[in-house]
Amino acid sequence: MRELLGRQTGFKTVWALALAAALTLGLASCGSSGGWVRRHAAQGDEAPPAEAAADTEEAARLALRLPEFDAAAWYAGRAEDPTTHGVLVESLRPGRVVAAHNADTAFNPASLIKLATTLVALRKLGPDYRFKVHAYAAGDVDKAGRLSGDLFFVGSDPTFGEAGANVFAQELKRLGVKGVAGSVKVSPDFCFNLSDSPQTSGERLAKALRLEKAPKVEVAGVPDGRLLFVYESPPLRETLLYMNAHSVNFIAERVGNRVGGPRGVEQYLENELKIAPDDVLLSTASGLEHNRMTPRAVARVLRALASECDRFGLKPSDLMPVASADAGTLRRRFDGTPLEGAVLGKTGTLTSTDGGMSSLAGFIYADGGEPFVFVILDRSTEVWKYRDMQELLLTDMLRDRITPLVVEVPEGRRLLNRDSARVESRGVPDRVPEAAEEPTPTTAE
Repeated sequence: MRELLGRQTGFKTVWALALAAALTLGLASCGSSGGWVRRHAAQGDEAPPAEAAADTEEAARLALRLPEFDAAAWYAGRAEDPTTHGVLVESLRPGRVVAAHNADTAFNPASLIKLATTLVALRKLGPDYRFKVHAYAAGDVDKAGRLSGDLFFVGSDPTFGEAGANVFAQELKRLGVKGVAGSVKVSPDFCFNLSDSPQTSGERLAKALRLEKAPKVEVAGVPDGRLLFVYESPPLRETLLYMNAHSVNFIAERVGNRVGGPRGVEQYLENELKIAPDDVLLSTASGLEHNRMTPRAVARVLRALASECDRFGLKPSDLMPVASADAGTLRRRFDGTPLEGAVLGKTGTLTSTDGGMSSLAGFIYADGGEPFVFVILDRSTEVWKYRDMQELLLTDMLRDRITPLVVEVPEGRRLLNRDSARVESRGVPDRVPEAAEEPTPTTAE
């Protein structure tokens, strides 16, 4: 029955469905086509006039949420197995269904999971949340600028790297710390340049601090000494935009950890978005390994993300890259197509897991109308092939249905502005008191 509805074969079948939908939902009582239905159904006419037929067919399509475009036939026409693809394209506000194929079949969405992580982080932490690293000093600083004890760095910023280390170095210079007699110690969650190893991260930090004589580096859980300063990362909205644009798995996992990990994200989708447990299964917050979501579940995440953006006075483009405009995995996507600059999206790629996946989801903006939500999941190891096919599918699907609207973003915008990081709660290290100078003896004349 679903295939019959999707293909909409036969005018009599369409007319019968239209008539049933109109009578059931009361559409027959309103509008000119409704009047025709009442009159001609009573007279036993087989079909309405052409104009009324179009009206009632459209009413039936909306009432039954019939797709306007046959995605299964599109794939079949290209010698593709339709069962390996899932597609859903709808208006942002539910009502218009452009395409729906395997919309309730679970696939591995790959990095589209990052959209769910983005949603939950935005909801629970807020767009202005900042990751923090606390710096402590144990011991005194002598006249030569040498700290008698250890330097501690406690906390984690998943985007921390050379720029952050330069801020640390400047703060130590401001405080007069030039060397360390003890060790540079970092907490187990500290990271530098996307490294999961706190030891390696600490060694990179120690080198970047440019201290006199390379200090020993250790991983320690409990800090000692007094607080020197607190480093705060760029705001979460920038971290999420960078994460989604470049599909950084490390950042996604660290952000996910702040909101309960994969299970915390999954529970939010089930409890708050009312996604059925069978439609979502997360093993990671980044999309690596084995995860499951249906196209309809991904679309629900996108709608919820748009709603959260409204709540915080943001636009989806503040959290997701614009194809062909922003740096990252969408940098050259849709170039030279009618949709160039009008697609806001997230890519997903798995080269071998679950038979390989190439995924794309996001928003398409239309002139004079609301955006469309789209989700495309292609299961295959030929990921490059399906990237091109995704662009062709959306172009063919929307060619005569919308006038694309270019999303305005600053040219060459910085996805993660390192200058927006900041230092708060500045302190002063203890200093070795200087010995009092003895008075110069005087000689009697």
